[in-house]
Amino acid sequence: MRLLLVVRISLLLIFCAHQTAGQSTYPLENLRSTHRLDDAISVFIDSTNRLSIKTVSAASFQEKFKPSGGKLKFGYLKPNLWLKVRTKTSNPETLWYLEIPAPFLEYVDFYQLRRDGTWQHSTAGYYVMHSEREISHTNHVIRLQFDADSTSTVFVKIAGKSPKTFPVIAVEASRFHASVRYADIGYGIFFGILLVMFFYNLLLYITLKQTDYLLYICTIVCTFLIFASASGYGGKFLWPETPTMNFYAGRLTLGIMIIFLSIFTIRFLEVRKYSQVLYYMLAALVPLGAISVLLVLTETLSSAGNNLVSLSTILFLVTGIVCRIKGNKTATYFIAAWTFYLIGGLLLTLRNSGVLEFNFWTTHFVEIGAALETTIIAFALGDRYRRYKQEKEEIQLLALKVQQEATERLELKVIERTEQLSTANRELQALLEKNQLQTRIIENKNAELDSFFYRISHDLKGPIASMLGLSTLAQKDIQDPPARLYLEKQHVQAERLNNIVSGLIQLTKLNDAALAKERINFEKLIDDCITSLNHLAEFSKITFRKDVQANLEFRTEWTLLNAIVQNLIENSIKYSSAENPFVDIRVWDDRDHVNIRVADNGHGISQEHQTRIFEMFYRATHHTKGTGLGLYILKRSLDKLNGEITIDSKPGVGSTFTVRLPK
Repeated sequence: MRLLLVVRISLLLIFCAHQTAGQSTYPLENLRSTHRLDDAISVFIDSTNRLSIKTVSAASFQEKFKPSGGKLKFGYLKPNLWLKVRTKTSNPETLWYLEIPAPFLEYVDFYQLRRDGTWQHSTAGYYVMHSEREISHTNHVIRLQFDADSTSTVFVKIAGKSPKTFPVIAVEASRFHASVRYADIGYGIFFGILLVMFFYNLLLYITLKQTDYLLYICTIVCTFLIFASASGYGGKFLWPETPTMNFYAGRLTLGIMIIFLSIFTIRFLEVRKYSQVLYYMLAALVPLGAISVLLVLTETLSSAGNNLVSLSTILFLVTGIVCRIKGNKTATYFIAAWTFYLIGGLLLTLRNSGVLEFNFWTTHFVEIGAALETTIIAFALGDRYRRYKQEKEEIQLLALKVQQEATERLELKVIERTEQLSTANRELQALLEKNQLQTRIIENKNAELDSFFYRISHDLKGPIASMLGLSTLAQKDIQDPPARLYLEKQHVQAERLNNIVSGLIQLTKLNDAALAKERINFEKLIDDCITSLNHLAEFSKITFRKDVQANLEFRTEWTLLNAIVQNLIENSIKYSSAENPFVDIRVWDDRDHVNIRVADNGHGISQEHQTRIFEMFYRATHHTKGTGLGLYILKRSLDKLNGEITIDSKPGVGSTFTVRLPK
């Protein structure tokens, strides 16, 4: 047995000596260094993609291995690549790791010669589960084993369609673990930036409901998935036992990201406003992104997504420059963001193609560029929102100024027409004193008043329509929630004023046959009337009480009934008392009538005035300003509806008006 062991060891040493003839052995001495083994590696390209370790490790096959010359740059080489690595250490007790820091390599097989002459097989790679790897790591790593002569022999087979440009390093265990910690910290910062930007933009989207933020959130998610896959961290921590997720998260997501980015760029830079050509080029990226996804999915062209990203990055940068030249200030941020991303992508592409060396900058500047691009675009979105808000505030101020001018013009017209009406009324009163045909004169006066109301209503329609148009345009343009709420309230008031003016026109034109009857919702009618009077100085002090009979069926002319209820409530508010004022509103029906009662605890009306308060321009008190038209319009509206009104009032106690309308 001892003799057989000696023979086997002798044959093994002879085999290894013959096998490694012509290849240098790299000495692993300095424990504090990361040893790059590129110069000590021999290379063989298997054009058949069928050779096994038994064939490749045979002594007669070793002459086919050629020195690498220190350059492991093979670009997008399709055949399998075999590497032969020999190292030697003066202290075989020291633990060394052999590492290929290229997570994107799809299949990596390590074959390490044991002391008994057999080969230990370890697997790694983009599509290999972490439970099947010797060491679960983002890169491809094995522990080196040394024979009795303190020498390690490793064959490495690299297969797949990924770019085969990488270094091969050997590092002592403690230094290896330290480098892992540093890499984890660096990528932790990178992914942390992406997560912060994700939640930052998500909060803005929830707050502002703008599609641009949602599109950018989608690009951040795609960026996260792509780099999680490309760096190996997704495979290690997120889907360690589902390596096919590397394919979906990495290569397929590239095309999807371009779709979101192209739409985002079009909207964010308002490209159509500045360049029709660039707009159509960016729009074309959407179907191209879908095509690239299909090409990658069917393995027709695995690099389709990468190629489209390279093309799109240049197009995005050019679009930003053109938009900035033509006056889009926000494009400055966009240009800066894509400049960093383009540099990182260019360095990575040139490295993968074998033009540049495999180092920190060619490997990681793409992550730095992506982090900067994500952050800068987020700031750009914030700057755009600031500019947008500033522009909307200016529009709002302009709209308010126009509205104020329109209101002032309206007030002047009302004063002018009121003075004309007062003069006409005084002249008419003088004629009445001299004329015995009072009945005919009253009828003529009413006709003149109808004509006056018709003219003044038409005079008011123009400014009111202008106010409605301005508030409608402002609501479409202004997105700021407080401003929109103010404009909506203003628009409601303008519409109500428009309805009242329309009611005045109806008052002068309608006869019994022309009444357009509709079902009245008394709850809404009363609430609208109260709301429309909130501009009165006394409004805030009033306590309103309502008692409306449920399921009340009543149909009549809305504009006339609105004028009646509005004037009753307005009078109660204007002539309210100083302490604990209230307005009680009750609506009920009996067999033939609907009754509306409005009561208050205001100043009250003396008996001598109660018979004249429905006359035009008559005012029973001077406690507050008024034209004396309100109750006159109320009475004319009530006459049109064949209704009745009664008064119960005492000075210092309050007033109660009761309206009865036939059903």
